[in-house]
Amino acid sequence: MASPGVLQSGSGSLGLLVWLLALQPWLSEALVGGEGAQGRSALPSPSPPTLGGGREDPGAPCGHRTSRIVGGRPAAEKKWPWQVSLQVNQKHICGGSLIGSRWVLTAAHCIFGHVEYTVKMGITQLQQTSTMAVTVPVQDIVIHKHFNPIGIIENDIALALLAFPVNFSASIQPVCLPEKAFMVQAGTECWVTGWGKWVPGAPLQEAELNILRYETCNEVLSEKLESQFDVVKEGTVCAISSKGKDACQGDSGGPLVCEFNNSWVQVGIVSWGIGCGRSGYPGVYTEVSFYKDWLIARVSKTSHTGSTGYFSLTLCLVLPWSILLTP
Repeated sequence: MASPGVLQSGSGSLGLLVWLLALQPWLSEALVGGEGAQGRSALPSPSPPTLGGGREDPGAPCGHRTSRIVGGRPAAEKKWPWQVSLQVNQKHICGGSLIGSRWVLTAAHCIFGHVEYTVKMGITQLQQTSTMAVTVPVQDIVIHKHFNPIGIIENDIALALLAFPVNFSASIQPVCLPEKAFMVQAGTECWVTGWGKWVPGAPLQEAELNILRYETCNEVLSEKLESQFDVVKEGTVCAISSKGKDACQGDSGGPLVCEFNNSWVQVGIVSWGIGCGRSGYPGVYTEVSFYKDWLIARVSKTSHTGSTGYFSLTLCLVLPWSILLTP
């Protein structure tokens, strides 16, 4: 399995604080962190296929659904069928999203060295023993080569290749990915999901947030942090709630999704924030559309994909231009 390479030390008190607290899910006994600046470690469809057999229905659309976020609420069964749990030794480390039969999208800061990862999906409770729960070993991981965990976190994106393809069902579906031209507009109401601050038996949490473009987000956070440098840069998107809702440790790598014409599109990946649910502090997400070319290139160049894995990802990217292009 690929590793993110050697982590080098950097300078600057803000950078060190962000990085050290991004490691909280690994440093704490319960694999979740505390407060501070930290990583946050649907079209009409044909009848979905059943699990098993190692094949998928190539006509299955993305972003369709059949039915420990701060300030959030428990999510209903099958409501977010692309949500997965990235695990080590059966312990939840980060979130992720299913974007194809063999591909999971997550955050680069969730990946550390040569660790044996597995992905659990089809569930809302991590300890659920439902027959719909599926656990698949991770065969390989691809991390953006320019991922920077020191200073201001940049290029916080990674792909996990599953050891074998999963079949889609009512509880396991891929989310749609936007085209490069897509820019989610400020004020759009979107949803973040995850098992952050997870405790045994706790269900998947969901929270509704409002989009903040990175330019405005940078102004807000730079002012609050009294920073003379850009805190949030291009390639990210932010989300905020006036009701104290937010992602937190353990939600890292999970999806921020918005609904467009009955299709759910992943616009962001949970990356980092200053504390959890602090008033006036937006959470920062990797903007998926910014990395569309990278995603396609990595999938097509990975020798283990095969035609089925690539096709399923391509399906997720083919959305009507009327949805994806903004004025």
